[in-house]
Amino acid sequence: MYHPQHDREQEQRMHRSQQHGSFFRRMRNALPVVTGVFWAAAAIFVVLFAVPSFIGSIGPWLRWITAITLLVVTLSSGTIAWVEFKSNPPEEAERGEWTNKMLFYGLVFAVTFFVAFLYWLTLYFSG
Repeated sequence: MYHPQHDREQEQRMHRSQQHGSFFRRMRNALPVVTGVFWAAAAIFVVLFAVPSFIGSIGPWLRWITAITLLVVTLSSGTIAWVEFKSNPPEEAERGEWTNKMLFYGLVFAVTFFVAFLYWLTLYFSG
């Protein structure tokens, strides 16, 4: 029996949504909380990054707090990007484009991952 293309696409979407595990559904439900944590940690990180300009010298406690907020930004942006990539598979995109959220959080994750890696190495070997 012939099914129009529109019905097949809808069927495939329903089947794909049933394939996602319970962990993905929980992460999808927790996405607003993770997004709030991301923006709070990003704001705190920017402030902590600017503090040495005003104070002059910083202690080791400020370096560790900065490293922890950078790690939180990295993990939360990676989580948000992962959920967005799982929610929008490339097969459904018109020409394989990324959504704005996929692009933003993916880039933030990539940049902060490498910066955090280098920052944590300097903390480890400096002290």
